[in-house]
Amino acid sequence: MASTISLLPEKHFLCSLCRDIFTSPVTIPCGHSFCLSCLSRYWGRHQSKYCPHCKRVFTDKPDLSVNRILADVSDNYRKNRPQKPPDEEMVIDVEQMIQERQQKKERLKYSLELQKSSYLREVRESQKVFSSLVNAMEKSHKAVVAAIEERQREEERRLEALMEELDQEIQALKKETTEPDPQIHVNSDQSDDVKQVTVDIVSTMCPSEMKDWSKITIETDPCVGVARRALSDMMEKIKVEVNRLSKSELKRIEKYTVDVNLSAKTAHPYLSVSDDRKQVRHTDKLQEVPDHPKRFDRVANVLAKEGFSSGRCYWEVEVGEKIEWSLGVVRQSINRKGRFTVCPANGFWTLSLKAGGQYTANTSPVTLLALEQRPRRVGVFVDYPEGRVSFYCAESGVHIYTFTDTFTDRLSPFFSPGRLHGGRNAAPLLVSSSFCSI
Repeated sequence: MASTISLLPEKHFLCSLCRDIFTSPVTIPCGHSFCLSCLSRYWGRHQSKYCPHCKRVFTDKPDLSVNRILADVSDNYRKNRPQKPPDEEMVIDVEQMIQERQQKKERLKYSLELQKSSYLREVRESQKVFSSLVNAMEKSHKAVVAAIEERQREEERRLEALMEELDQEIQALKKETTEPDPQIHVNSDQSDDVKQVTVDIVSTMCPSEMKDWSKITIETDPCVGVARRALSDMMEKIKVEVNRLSKSELKRIEKYTVDVNLSAKTAHPYLSVSDDRKQVRHTDKLQEVPDHPKRFDRVANVLAKEGFSSGRCYWEVEVGEKIEWSLGVVRQSINRKGRFTVCPANGFWTLSLKAGGQYTANTSPVTLLALEQRPRRVGVFVDYPEGRVSFYCAESGVHIYTFTDTFTDRLSPFFSPGRLHGGRNAAPLLVSSSFCSI
């Protein structure tokens, strides 16, 4: 038995992770085997559970039990394996390295194809958005032009009627100047007391009965009002279309939703973080918390446990009727002690509602924002590769503001519930717990 096993190629007894003969081998559902300790360490470093060899992904983590037959065979082979010349071992290692690199190339090609598909999908989505917006503008512009043309035709008809009326009065006035005065004919057959007087009026219209043309005005630019009203209607339609497209855009980025949990060790002592790490409120009372290098010690802020250094991510925060708050992302290396200025140059990309009701993007200097609708839930979208941090009204989908920058450090979600203001701002900030998968 031992002699027969020793005749088999050594590759059948090698773990592809440690490149050594199996120790406590386990076999996973795809049929590949690894050392128990090697596979456990490998899966401990990767969030998804997949085969290190064929990359098959397992929805549920397989139970790892030692393959006793393979373990016995591997032990026998270890004891009886033939000694190979160093150069032959080197050839085997080189072949293995070549195979690994070929597999790496295939994985890179596959990743590139996935990336291309993702980019093409993004391009198609953006084309749909802009095409819809352009179509809405074209339809609205046609409506404006049609309204102006119809008003122009109405004015032309009105002016033609006025011109005709003026021509009639001019003709009547010309007759008045050329005809003899009205004559009175007396019937001689009647008595002087009852003589009938007949007056023939040559003119059919008395000048005093004619229209007072000084009160008739001609609007020199009659289409301006129409254009303004039509333009206003067009802007309203475009606004509706933009809002619709905003909702479509927000729906598209919701697929990047991630789970966000607050980090209690970063919270200022005035802040209270809930046990489920989803809510933070200002208590106006110092909490008994240990001093920590990552804890804010002057401003009532808190960060999330999660950080992002690649890809895209999205989360929502319920602000409700609060009168003061700040949200966004920050560099994990920001200063958390003493005074600091909140601005992108110092690693802060945040949006705030001030106690007076003013929304601001915390640029330097700050950018004042005019929002038609007060958001009760704010969506935050980070596109790390593109260097964008965008804020949305999660209920309507309306875009609020976007920071554009270059990110080189890990980013963390940032929260500040604001001061109490006599209890008027006591409600907590609530990180939405209804998440979809990426």
